[in-house]
Amino acid sequence: MNPYHIPEQPHTSSQDDGANCRKRSTNDIASRPKSKGRERRRKAPHELLTEAEKKANHIASEQKRRQNIRLGFDQLIDIVPSLTHGNRSEAVILQKSVEHIRHLISIKNDLKSQVRDLQSLLGES
Repeated sequence: MNPYHIPEQPHTSSQDDGANCRKRSTNDIASRPKSKGRERRRKAPHELLTEAEKKANHIASEQKRRQNIRLGFDQLIDIVPSLTHGNRSEAVILQKSVEHIRHLISIKNDLKSQVRDLQSLLGES
């Protein structure tokens, strides 16, 4: 017999609204084996990284992070019309990007206003 099987109880109450309810007894719950969380094991000494390997991993991670930042700035230069690939400063790129986003938000708000105006004109006719 399955230790997790919970037998169905016959419905005797009219308050069930025809729902298919199962009732658990405290014995069923108490008889379940307790689940243990994963135990943390230490790696064997031969699996640990040497200081040189740790340093190399750190350097590689940092280079990847810097490359991703450079890629992000290059993408901003491609998207923002007032930026060029010439002499660039990260501060200028961020500043011009903020200006461009604010300009786009202003255009969006103007367009929303025009849509509302046109909808009200159509509603009146």
